[in-house]
Amino acid sequence: MKKYIVLVIVGALYFLLGCKSDPPSPPTTTIPPKKVDTLTKQEDKMTTSVLPTSHDCQVRGKMMEDNDFWIPKEQLWVCIVADDITRDQDFGDSYRIFDIYDTENCRQIKRKVLPVNNSPDYPWYLFPNTYEEKNQVICTSGFEFTFCYDVENREILPRMKPSFLLSRNTLDAQSGMTQSLAIYDQYLFGSAQDLGFFAYDLRDKKNPKSFLPVSEYHFKKINQYHPLFLIPKKEKTYQAIIPKFDLDEGKITFLPLLEKPLMIDPLVAKNVRNNRFQIFTDLSSPNNAKVAFDLEKQIAIQLPEKITSLPVGKVLEYLKKN
Repeated sequence: MKKYIVLVIVGALYFLLGCKSDPPSPPTTTIPPKKVDTLTKQEDKMTTSVLPTSHDCQVRGKMMEDNDFWIPKEQLWVCIVADDITRDQDFGDSYRIFDIYDTENCRQIKRKVLPVNNSPDYPWYLFPNTYEEKNQVICTSGFEFTFCYDVENREILPRMKPSFLLSRNTLDAQSGMTQSLAIYDQYLFGSAQDLGFFAYDLRDKKNPKSFLPVSEYHFKKINQYHPLFLIPKKEKTYQAIIPKFDLDEGKITFLPLLEKPLMIDPLVAKNVRNNRFQIFTDLSSPNNAKVAFDLEKQIAIQLPEKITSLPVGKVLEYLKKN
């Protein structure tokens, strides 16, 4: 009997141990996915992407050698072409179609037929050096008009017509032909054969305007026009520049005349705009110091300290004597 009771107790213990529940599992923690900064993702993509070194797109028409410009970063190809639309019965091919292609898929995204450039056989030429990161325009210029493609906004800007401060006279059939274009700050400058410099204000690219010099000296000895441009930097503060054209290099260079921009009144009286010497007052100086330029020599003049505080008339007398 005792043996039976022991067996019953042992069996009961095994039963109880077998029914004992497992220890509870630790609570599950859900870790949210890491948030990816969209801007960082885009920057990483730009950093890791490799720019193409060539494209296999073909123009619709004929293109002159080196009359195109490709921007790999933007996948844009700009060119001047001729086709049956512009072919002239007497002169043949007329290169005056402004074409823009997306080189990622070779799709033509813009086309503009430009006006005849003085004569059908005078091509329009692109000026690749007009493209830079700040303004992002690529331009072509003829005898009468300038056209630019705005890479940033993917549109052709309204046509621009050169203006000059002094009246001009053409000398022959090539007078007025654009020799070069170049960008300074937010201004597009051009050099026209026999006529000198013209400029456009591109600060509002949807509404570009002619940008005139404040004065312009006609150096009759060599029949050249020497302009003086004042470039706005901030309210009433300007940098004075004189553009120059290097005939051998075929390029426009810029000569800043001030060590730093000055606060000056940019208005020049109409009767003295063609003067060799131009004098301005530094409005930020305590004694209204004068600043002078010699437009014949195209330089800023270092005035003696005792002269800078004199009235403009007296400063002009000094300049003419010295």
